[in-house]
Amino acid sequence: MARTLTDPMIKSPDPSERAVAVELTRVSKVYGGAETVRALDEVTFSIREREFLSVLGPSGCGKSTLLRILAGLLPHDGGTSRIYGHTAEGVSVEVGVVFQTDNLLPWLTLERNVRLAAEIAGMESAMIDAKAREMIVMIGLSGFERRYPHELSGGMQQRAAIGQTLMLSPKILLLDEPFGALDALTRDRLNMELLRIIEAQHQTVLLITHSISEAVFLSDRVLVMSPRPGKIIEELVIDLPRPRHPRLTRELPKFGRYEGRLSEIMGVI
Repeated sequence: MARTLTDPMIKSPDPSERAVAVELTRVSKVYGGAETVRALDEVTFSIREREFLSVLGPSGCGKSTLLRILAGLLPHDGGTSRIYGHTAEGVSVEVGVVFQTDNLLPWLTLERNVRLAAEIAGMESAMIDAKAREMIVMIGLSGFERRYPHELSGGMQQRAAIGQTLMLSPKILLLDEPFGALDALTRDRLNMELLRIIEAQHQTVLLITHSISEAVFLSDRVLVMSPRPGKIIEELVIDLPRPRHPRLTRELPKFGRYEGRLSEIMGVI
């Protein structure tokens, strides 16, 4: 079981405030082949509605495996995975996923890429038209509707990928290091855009990241995973006021203490 850190600066949320959206109980994953690899070892945690949860851990600890299990893209070998109390079996319309690579189709314009998931899902054309217009405004890409992916910056491509996923109005958003390949300045700007979009859409979010600063800035809670086989070894509640500002939030003494605590857990310092 994870050890919850106790510290005067950490305020535990009231567990009765919101319903549980995601619940994993003793979930394990083993990869076969020439040599068996145990990727996850009895992982247990939950996420409440509209909570932003980040997962930190060393490379190869099973973070992305965990996300793919929650997304219904990968079966697990033990334990239970539940979405709003129901056993998660296969891909769910309540769950949206954004990966590190944007997966935009190069022969489609920005607008057509944003519409794509909704079209595949069979949404009515009139509804897609209206939602696509609103979504392109929300992700800050008005005026680029007719541009192709190669004509967009990396940050713009990732915003388009997020917009494509949000077109289906998922209640739960899974993010697998969506800004990991971007420069630090673009990453900080997109973190602010991400918070703005999520606050408007009211999603429950799980973010996989290697960045301690990013996890502290975005999250309500941070979980830390051990090296493989991955398990949750620590939980840190992030008690920082919202809305968050890139400079003002990072200047708070608590922010530095959270970064320091997580760096210590991760073996960075």
